[in-house]
Amino acid sequence: MKIRKIILTSVAAAAAFAAVSCSSGDENLRVQSYGEGVKCTEGDCLKGSGKIVFPKGEEYTGEFNNNVIAGSGAMLWPNGAKYNGAYDANLRNGEGTYVYPNGDTYKGSFKNNKKDGKGEYRWKDGDVYNGEWKDGQQNGVGVYTWANGVVYDGEWKDGKLNGKGKLKWTDGSVLTGVFENNKLVSEQ
Repeated sequence: MKIRKIILTSVAAAAAFAAVSCSSGDENLRVQSYGEGVKCTEGDCLKGSGKIVFPKGEEYTGEFNNNVIAGSGAMLWPNGAKYNGAYDANLRNGEGTYVYPNGDTYKGSFKNNKKDGKGEYRWKDGDVYNGEWKDGQQNGVGVYTWANGVVYDGEWKDGKLNGKGKLKWTDGSVLTGVFENNKLVSEQ
């Protein structure tokens, strides 16, 4: 009999605690904690759409699946950077647009938070690269157009002109050759 009374008392105490912690206002029902200092401030951040705020001021608004950022969403950073696009497992994965604090813009594919696949990077000074990326750098084939009109069309490796390519100058002349680490090593 004594054990039954203790169990009933424990169940009643737990129910009272749950009632107090869940009925202290609408704010507590909407704010869920996800790690140290990360808060869900709107919607359903477990499996649905919502908004989370990180301790350093970053804000994510978008889709969640099983308590992780997954699907389509937008991230804003305190320094002015912003990303709008696809996420998977809390990382930028898929198509999206990233605007840097200085005004540069990348629009294209991401893999594990890095530029990877096809994409276009526009510098605020007017330069544009359109082509292939791997691990966050130009890798593969791409076209770089400088703001002054000079165009390089060719192969890239680790963010540098590497391999066969053509430089077209603003006067119309063309230089075709092989490049290594941004230097012409042989004309063709």
